[in-house]
Amino acid sequence: MMVKNLYTVWIKIDETLPWIELKGEYQTRKAAKKAKEETLNNAKVKIVRIPEVRESIKALAATKTKR
Repeated sequence: MMVKNLYTVWIKIDETLPWIELKGEYQTRKAAKKAKEETLNNAKVKIVRIPEVRESIKALAATKTKR
């Protein structure tokens, strides 16, 4: 019985985010690299404006009492 090596692709965007595994398994390292390039070339990026000063959010706490 011959064991095949399969490759999968993991992408790390930023240190604050976890590794992301792409769908699919590839027979060769070259095919995995090609899939990575295609995924990154087709990635959608959204840039959003955020306010400079944020208002603090008030947290409401409810307590239970035993009767």
